[in-house]
Amino acid sequence: MISVENLSAGYGRREVLQGMNLSFAAGSMTAVLGPNGSGKTTLVSSISGVLRPLVGQIKIAQKDVRDYRPRELAEIMAVLPQKVEPAFGLTVKSMVMMGRYAHGSGFFGYDSEDDDICVEAIRMIGIAHLIDRPVSELSGGEFQRVLMARTISQQAKIMVLDEAASGVDVAGKIELFDMLKKMNGQGATIICVIHDLNLAALYFDRLVFLSNGKVELDGSPAKVITKDNIASVYKTDVSIVEHPELGVPQVLFSPSGDYSG
Repeated sequence: MISVENLSAGYGRREVLQGMNLSFAAGSMTAVLGPNGSGKTTLVSSISGVLRPLVGQIKIAQKDVRDYRPRELAEIMAVLPQKVEPAFGLTVKSMVMMGRYAHGSGFFGYDSEDDDICVEAIRMIGIAHLIDRPVSELSGGEFQRVLMARTISQQAKIMVLDEAASGVDVAGKIELFDMLKKMNGQGATIICVIHDLNLAALYFDRLVFLSNGKVELDGSPAKVITKDNIASVYKTDVSIVEHPELGVPQVLFSPSGDYSG
């Protein structure tokens, strides 16, 4: 469904991604990982059409992403960027309603069906009690849930998420990734930047690790999460254990300093 072909991308004259080739099949669920500055956000910005390639191209359903009209692209792809500022004066419901941009058809752009879809997305993400609250009054984690509800309300078959669980507490992360896994089971194609290696191994079928603007590792958790691989990407010593219930690899980090005495 999505193909990244010989992609080089960056900002001004600074090249971040170099000659990258990747493909994402319809209905797949992929985590994009790697240290800070490795190119994760640049990759998802390129896939979503926000950032134009310096070289190469990105195709969605065999069509260059640059050839889609914004509304047309929004019908098939929902994007959750890394940084969004709370809009002053907007309530939770009105911000989630913005996700219906590509589908709005009522007199003011939205109708009762759009309203029902947004209310359901708010309920799914667990913030129904905040529905009339101004987004400027929310905590970081609450606001992140609002952004996720907006993304869900878009009802796109492709979801591109840059740190979807940023600022969300542990229980909230489990709820969020449980929901994404369910949506993937219903046919959604999900590409998600994530920093938590252990959650990535628990929920994602495919892990793509970036390093210095290139693909360093690509495969299932069992294939790519090894002591040597993780130490190589993150430049730190780790231990790998097996999850006691699910059998997937989990990463244990060790402090590097001597704290004795």
